[in-house]
Amino acid sequence: MARIEAIAGQAARLVQDQMQERLGYVEIVASDTRGYLDRILAAEQQMLGTRTTPKWEYPESLAHATLSPSGVLILVDLEATPARELDKTVVHELVHAVQFGRRDVRDFVLAGIRNNHGVEKAGGWLKVTFVDNRRVAVHEREARSLERLASKLP
Repeated sequence: MARIEAIAGQAARLVQDQMQERLGYVEIVASDTRGYLDRILAAEQQMLGTRTTPKWEYPESLAHATLSPSGVLILVDLEATPARELDKTVVHELVHAVQFGRRDVRDFVLAGIRNNHGVEKAGGWLKVTFVDNRRVAVHEREARSLERLASKLP
């Protein structure tokens, strides 16, 4: 967690400057592998105000950005993330946090969380399969391309 605390502010500034957009409230939480998925679930349940469980499992990842009632929660699995990848991982998730600040993206992510928890069904099969997956892929490409900003961190 010490490394995350040391770089978070500067990483956030680099991401905001590059994207020319602002971060809202972001909380970064370090976790072990065992508690990682539980924390994602708890954050989503809090966001929805429910105790539902997701219909689909979360994909394996080193970190995950999700919505929280106050903004964005970034969870980093410190056991799974190699030390040499930590800076890039934090930058990647901060890019998602900026993306989530875009009104249409926040609504899109929230609709996905609601759908996965069975609270509210998302659009039809065609929309979810093709349009939404393509949108997620664009966001992932943007986040991966900006991981290079990690090289500017101390």
